[in-house]
Amino acid sequence: MLVVDDDPGIRRIIEILLQKNGYTVQTAPNGQEALDVLDTVVPDVMVLDVMMPGMSGFEVCKAVRTNKRLQSVPVVFLTAKGTPQDYKAGHDAGGVVYMVKPFRPERLLQVVRLFCRTGTE
Repeated sequence: MLVVDDDPGIRRIIEILLQKNGYTVQTAPNGQEALDVLDTVVPDVMVLDVMMPGMSGFEVCKAVRTNKRLQSVPVVFLTAKGTPQDYKAGHDAGGVVYMVKPFRPERLLQVVRLFCRTGTE
């Protein structure tokens, strides 16, 4: 799993939630660091914020979709942006699920389990 969010508190909450449920989790505080991690790791699922300094989550997702090694990685957007236009932008960027903060931890786990059946990366 790769969790990308510029808010260290949110990043840590998601990391702990996923680790407690058997997932190996790597984190990144922004889009560029996420892409750096993705140079060496192909996660089973990526949880991605939209509003981050530098690259937006939409830009990161588009970069992932254009990389043959990464294009099948499911991207779950988890963000405060919740307008219909935001949902469409997430879909257009290549996201498989678009969730709005604040989120219910059990809902995020359900979504992750759709794409990653066992506790792995």
